[in-house]
Order: sequence, then C-alpha cells, then structure tokens
Amino acid sequence: IPARRHRQLVLSLLPMALEAGVPALIALGATTVLSIPLAALCAASLPLAQARVVGLSVLSGCCALVFWIWALRNLKKHFDLGAITFTFAVASSAIGCWAGLGAGSLWSARLFRWAAPLSYAAVSVNYALGLIIIQKPWTLRVYMIVGIVWWLLAGILAREFASPLVSYLETLKHDGDLS
Repeated sequence: IPARRHRQLVLSLLPMALEAGVPALIALGATTVLSIPLAALCAASLPLAQARVVGLSVLSGCCALVFWIWALRNLKKHFDLGAITFTFAVASSAIGCWAGLGAGSLWSARLFRWAAPLSYAAVSVNYALGLIIIQKPWTLRVYMIVGIVWWLLAGILAREFASPLVSYLETLKHDGDLS
C-alpha cells in the first residue's frame, strides 16, 4: 500500500479504534477550545452585557452545530434525539448573537433569556436519557456526564448573561436610544 493511502486508511479507522464516547469527548473539548478565540473576537468591541451574550452564544452555537451535524449523521443508523435538541440550541445561540450584536431588539434579548436556558437544558436532558439507557462502555457514559454538565452550565450562564442585556436594552429603550 502506498504511504499516502496507508495514512488515509489509518486515519479513517482511528475513530473506530477509540472506545465509544472518546471521539465525542475529543470533539467537545476541541470545539470548545477552538471556539473561544472566535467568541472573543466577536465580542471584543461590545459593552460587557452584549459581549457576554455574544461570547457564550458563539461558543455554544459552535458546539451545538458540530453535535447537530453528528446527530444528523447518526440518523442514518438509528434515531438520535440530538438531531432535535441541538437544532433548538443552534437557534437559541443564533438569537443570542443577533440580540448581543445589536442587530436584534429588546424582544430578541428577552427571547434569548428564556429560549437559551430551555434549549440548552433540553440537550442536558437528552444526555441524561442516554446515561439512563446506556450502561456500557464507561467512556460513553463519561461523555454523557460531561455533556450534561457542559450544557447545564451553558444554560445557567445564558440566563445570567441575558438578564443584564435585557436590562441594558430596556434602559436604552426608556431613554429613547432603542426603537
């Protein structure tokens, strides 16, 4: 086998060589770490209330998008509730970006304040259901526990970050600076 073809074969078999859950843990960690600079760049010049919502929305949106695509691919083999829950997480993250970047309105910030925590919690519930149903391998269970915690934390932060943004936009509206 030529060296290039051998390398391609080895790389294509690598995910199958890892225990279930390990590729997903790697993907979650890598997506999180790689999304941080993008989130920081998008939020850099914004007031704090907007920057927090945009930063979190970019980070959670990138992770949700990766795992939504993964869930869609899983649908070829079996039902994956992530195809539904991650759709709402992606949409909530987009709303957060819209509201935080100033293109949205007070209405979009209020929508993000309740939609993001709910959609991120739905992802956590999805992982919890998987944790209940699947007993082996332990590596998949670890991934599900990490996913539960990651998305619960994202939901808590979404609520915490959205409230000051809503207050900020209400002040602008009251002062006549926001339509």
